[in-house]
Amino acid sequence: MLLVPMRNVLAFQARSVCIAIKSNGIIYSNNTNFVISKRHAVTDFVSVKTKSKVSEFIDRFQIMNPLSKSKYEANSWILYEKLVDQIPFDQIMLKLNLPDTFNSWFIITELHLWMIFVRLMNEGTKGTMIRNFLMEALWNDVEFRSKKLATVSSDVRHRQIKELSDQLRGALVGYDEGWLSNDMVLASMVWRRVFNKECNDPEQIELVVKYIRKQMSILQLQTFDSLFTKKDVKWIKFV
Repeated sequence: MLLVPMRNVLAFQARSVCIAIKSNGIIYSNNTNFVISKRHAVTDFVSVKTKSKVSEFIDRFQIMNPLSKSKYEANSWILYEKLVDQIPFDQIMLKLNLPDTFNSWFIITELHLWMIFVRLMNEGTKGTMIRNFLMEALWNDVEFRSKKLATVSSDVRHRQIKELSDQLRGALVGYDEGWLSNDMVLASMVWRRVFNKECNDPEQIELVVKYIRKQMSILQLQTFDSLFTKKDVKWIKFV
């Protein structure tokens, strides 16, 4: 399944719920290079708040409303589809000489979702909830596409999806470490994850690092309303 041509993968869209990943971990210290502090993308928001405690309490109270929660879920799934539809897959694959496979699609999608997760973690409880809904949408998408693209047994397919799940957990933590550290650490993560330790061209690795930094700087300045309500997210050109 992981070696199925990627252009076939991009022809399908997800429609039913699969599984969600929820992970806890350590909040790292802030970095003042950007207007909004950097957060650990795969953890719950438990450190210094960008909002007041009263505002956070109101958010928690509103989210407890089943109707409100269902609206957040629906909007999160719509946001996921828009985010993935706009990722410049062809540009990235061409520039980085990545193989045209399902695995390439997943790794590229994973990277872009991680950047959104980092931004969402500045939104407290609702950011965490939206992140989890985006995770559900991702795994539903993987399930849907894998059924369409591979003539393998369900046991094999589920095992491969489980492997992707494990890889995703490690990747999110690795990207967080690079984002909170320096370009050298981030480049090391890109080399391991995007290139599977098989890239000997430092310029290609540098392209990805610059892309991440530029895209993240834009996302960090974006308001929650434009990101989630208006879903006005435009990925920059990959050059």
